[in-house]
Amino acid sequence: MSRNVSDQIIEILSQIGVKHIFGIPGDTIDSLMESLRLQDKVQFIVMRHEATGAFAASAQAKLTGQLGVCVACQGPGAVNLLNGLYDAALDKVPVLAITGQVDSALIGTGMPQEINQLSLFNDVAIFNQEIRSAENLPRVLMLACQAAINGKGVAHVSIPSDIMRQVACERDQKEKILTFHSKLIPSDKELDDVAELLNSKNKISILYGGGSYDAKEELVALSKKLNAPLVHTTRSKDILDNHLENVVGGIGMMGSRAGNHAASGCDALLVVGASFAFKEYYPKNADIIQIDNNINRLGAHTSLSDGLLGDCKITLQQLLTRITPKTDDSFLKSAQALKEKGWDHQKYFAKPTAAGKYIHPQALTEKIGMLADEDAIFCVGTGSVTVYCNNFLKLNGKQRLLWTWNLASLGWALSAGLGCKLASPQRQVIVPVGDGDFQMLIADLVTFVKYQLPVTFIVYNNESYRFIELEESGEGNPAFGTKLLNPDYVKLAEAHGMYAVKVTDYSKIDEALQAAFASGKPAIVDVLVDPNELFIPPKVTPKMAFHFAESKFKGWSFVKGILNFIHNHSGVRH
Repeated sequence: MSRNVSDQIIEILSQIGVKHIFGIPGDTIDSLMESLRLQDKVQFIVMRHEATGAFAASAQAKLTGQLGVCVACQGPGAVNLLNGLYDAALDKVPVLAITGQVDSALIGTGMPQEINQLSLFNDVAIFNQEIRSAENLPRVLMLACQAAINGKGVAHVSIPSDIMRQVACERDQKEKILTFHSKLIPSDKELDDVAELLNSKNKISILYGGGSYDAKEELVALSKKLNAPLVHTTRSKDILDNHLENVVGGIGMMGSRAGNHAASGCDALLVVGASFAFKEYYPKNADIIQIDNNINRLGAHTSLSDGLLGDCKITLQQLLTRITPKTDDSFLKSAQALKEKGWDHQKYFAKPTAAGKYIHPQALTEKIGMLADEDAIFCVGTGSVTVYCNNFLKLNGKQRLLWTWNLASLGWALSAGLGCKLASPQRQVIVPVGDGDFQMLIADLVTFVKYQLPVTFIVYNNESYRFIELEESGEGNPAFGTKLLNPDYVKLAEAHGMYAVKVTDYSKIDEALQAAFASGKPAIVDVLVDPNELFIPPKVTPKMAFHFAESKFKGWSFVKGILNFIHNHSGVRH
């Protein structure tokens, strides 16, 4: 039996190391499903929602650096992929999306479910093409993979169903997907200028981001040489051991007091592989130098005194030979002292609560970190849980912490747990997630059972979109439209064939987590956390304080109005 085009698609993807394809079958990709059925090198993971599949592919790419792949039929299937694909696009990880399309002779005639898929994917994809014949399939598909892998982004290929069924053409044996590991290196003059600037300063801090993942040793060495505090973004929290004395915490609203002090109180801030977006947390009267391998990120969010366009690891190696060691460590000591004080502050917020009282989310997060494996993968939800994990999980440099860094989309965490467990089946995968986030794509909870993936979901159950409530307070408004009606997660889990436990008592957290981790099943730990818990930003401005007070006043005025109405219409007379 001769091979058809869909067979050739799977053959090419298998040859470049693809192990999983996430998606939902549909009429225009029926041929591709048959090709997947007839082989055993690439596993098709059947999803309940295409967005979950795209998120899972993105999470695999974040974890491994390898190409993630998702597939959908034409029309609604293709549309559903977009949320997960935008996550990959914004976080710059390689994902290939394959969509089916109506027969090529019918394109443009308004067939049911036919949409202009090239227009649909034009913004999200760095490569976006439609296959026109069996002859051009191999080259176009390989160019798509090449673009995604080397460009670290989304590639999309639309394939009409009739072309998928055509007999495959012989491939040129010399044709292959090229991968490049070229590194940008700044010139000696540029390096000398930055080194001279740093050598002239006394209070230097280093802000490191996801782009510095391969420069761990260099970051630590430079920090020691400059007596410079190390400050992380939420994306880079897992790069260095959080217990290192020079790592003082995170920057921004989700960061720590010590981290923000180090970033704003220095006279020179060296930004390494980071493009932190919130300018109010940058120093006002300091020199800022940024190192990045992408010219579009240099100076994107703050004015720079200087910059270096180059690979972070090589650039730091070159800078280290040009830096004069600093002897004054007073600024570093001040940041370290604030870190210690901050940990004491965190211990206060993570204090035990009595039986029958809501559990502090900070205390839950601290417990998760204490009981997790030394190489655990944390797929963290979006919202207040992100804040708690960024501050209360103490990572050891071997553990990974992933989340939807730039898109910050609800629904990512559940999907990511799926992708990461399939990619690293021997590692513990933990999903700390808010109840609102958890339920957005909960249809795919059963997928974990289908594929026997023992991932533990720890639900921060406060029956609300709590982070949104705090955002509304920041606008001076009371909470509105944020309260949730949640199902019984234990019964839901049992209906799915999962392990589950509900925790209402702080003293039971250890037992519940350990049982879930040891169950060998997908598990839900439903924890009733304090719905009124306040996260106090590390940097409170007068405007923020005013708006918070204003929101409470408005809320109380509303309550008083309701009480007055009841009183005036209840027939009670004084």
